[in-house]
Amino acid sequence: MVVAETTRASGRARRGSPVRQVLTLFGDYWWRVEEPLPSGAIIAAMGDLGVKEPATRATLSRMVQTGLLDADRVGRRTTHALTARAKHIVEEEAQWLDTFGRREPQWDGLWSVLAFSIPESRRAVRHSARSRLKWLGFAPLYDGLWISPADTADEAMAQLRSLGVDDVTAMRATLETSFDGPQRAWDLAAVARQYAEFEADVKNGADAADPAVALCERSRLMLAWQAFRGLDAGLPAELLPAPWPRAATRRLFAERYDELAPGAEARMREHVAAISPELAASVTERRLAQQSNFR
Repeated sequence: MVVAETTRASGRARRGSPVRQVLTLFGDYWWRVEEPLPSGAIIAAMGDLGVKEPATRATLSRMVQTGLLDADRVGRRTTHALTARAKHIVEEEAQWLDTFGRREPQWDGLWSVLAFSIPESRRAVRHSARSRLKWLGFAPLYDGLWISPADTADEAMAQLRSLGVDDVTAMRATLETSFDGPQRAWDLAAVARQYAEFEADVKNGADAADPAVALCERSRLMLAWQAFRGLDAGLPAELLPAPWPRAATRRLFAERYDELAPGAEARMREHVAAISPELAASVTERRLAQQSNFR
């Protein structure tokens, strides 16, 4: 999955890439709905997020070409649905949302360690490998030696091999260093600053009395929160400075996200009803501050 970008648009709106925005709309408002989503509703919702219609149409076309969406047409009406690959992405993201910041990871004291070599001539592969490893929560202790406290060495090796990286060694091991611990592989001070900025952003968010603004603000915050997946590796409490802001920030975000839900969901139902009134009731209701993500 791609980490959300943080460009500004529509006044205060911080947006991810258009692809991430479309996947977020499906995850927030069309969760496990069997019927495909009317394309016009996607275009209208993306308009609320500050994306013009030609750009949205180009994004939908690109997502079909890359195997993230299936497109269908009945008469003049087009629809889009998540492919199996995209459903896996959205489901996996939902699992992360349900646990990150709500349940502290348990740690057995062992580290997943990856040693690998990718020549400079394969620069694109090196970039992809680093991105995937960071997404799995790894960080470079040294060049070519990446670590994570999570038991994900096998998964990381599989990811590297899928990229054609054959020179890989993976293990679970204890680590001793001559400096202040392996956790120095992560810039924890920078992550803490990101949490502080996000908290201020949530507290000073836009007035969302207008349902269109609620939809925009809710998506913006969701995409910004998703970015922490690439920032905070989910280190266990034993490796973090106290107090670590992850849990408190998650609660603040979840409360604001749920507060925006009624207006945002009403706006999405409006977009769907304008094209297929019979499908408007299918818009799902996601809640994060409750025990279950959806109801």
